[in-house]
Amino acid sequence: MTFTHTVKATNGTNVKPSNKHTVEEFQEKSKNDQISLIMDWKEEHELLPDVLDRETVISLAKMTYNAYTEITDGDWYDLGENYGVNSSFGWEDDGVRGHVFSDEDNDLLIISIKGTSMGFGAGPTVPNDKFNDNLLFSCCCAKVDPTWTTVCDCHIKGFDCNMDCVQESVDVRERYYTVTRNLFKVIADSYPGAKVWLTGHSLGGALSALVGLTYGIPVVAYESPGERLPAKRLHLPGPPALPYEKMNIWHIGHSADPIFMGVCNGISSSCYAGGYAMETKCHLGKSSMFDVIGKYKWHLNIQNHRIRVVIDSILDKWEWEYPEFLVESECEDCGAWNFIENLNS
Repeated sequence: MTFTHTVKATNGTNVKPSNKHTVEEFQEKSKNDQISLIMDWKEEHELLPDVLDRETVISLAKMTYNAYTEITDGDWYDLGENYGVNSSFGWEDDGVRGHVFSDEDNDLLIISIKGTSMGFGAGPTVPNDKFNDNLLFSCCCAKVDPTWTTVCDCHIKGFDCNMDCVQESVDVRERYYTVTRNLFKVIADSYPGAKVWLTGHSLGGALSALVGLTYGIPVVAYESPGERLPAKRLHLPGPPALPYEKMNIWHIGHSADPIFMGVCNGISSSCYAGGYAMETKCHLGKSSMFDVIGKYKWHLNIQNHRIRVVIDSILDKWEWEYPEFLVESECEDCGAWNFIENLNS
């Protein structure tokens, strides 16, 4: 089925809880060390993003780019007359921002979430974006070395970290995951009959994946930092109960992006120099990695992380078949750290 001339859907299956307990209830019980809920899953036939269709992948990427800018800005990708902006959110605030794109009848809504804004003149969200990056994607509250100021009080000493403290810190009402989750609920409840997808670039892609996993919503994310670690800290379902291959979360990235590849860390990295503790690399769902180092002879560079580079220089110009989506097997984050539980009991 084609919703527009640029965004296509395909028949697939989606996995959702089959019993009376929601994922949110599962999270709450798990975090509070109450009873351990058994999450049974059922598979439902559903229309999913056709991530094997080149036009669809490029159109969703353009939506992620547009999430960084207001509609009236000249720097805006035209998505065609059949696909417009249903609504926007967050543009009066200094936090989560983006747009809701829809077809003419609002049968399909695509929520596009802005990623990290960086640099001089990048807008008022820069401090909040950076704080949430360092909270979600660092091993322990951005305790990279003794010179760094932490974003939560969970570091004990050396490579010892208070696990209970970290888990509590990522799921606070004002933090981006919770804000994005609440925004999604408001939008979805306003259109109860609509199909909803999520997309985003970088931090926006990771937030899309976390919220998508929470509610069983399809996600296409671009150049995201690894979000498996924050998903575990948020007590979201995962293997073995819910295998990665059954999550309808598709990550798209390339080999010359140090953030997507999980190597933008260490004293010589651009992330370190900018004060960003990007220490994760493992992604939820499945990932498709464009080998631009092998094909284009590019080098690892933080400038390659920009979504416009991905659209104009990779997705639009790729002369080969798009790479396959695969589970990132045997991937581990923060292996050097000791995460100590029940310190507060």
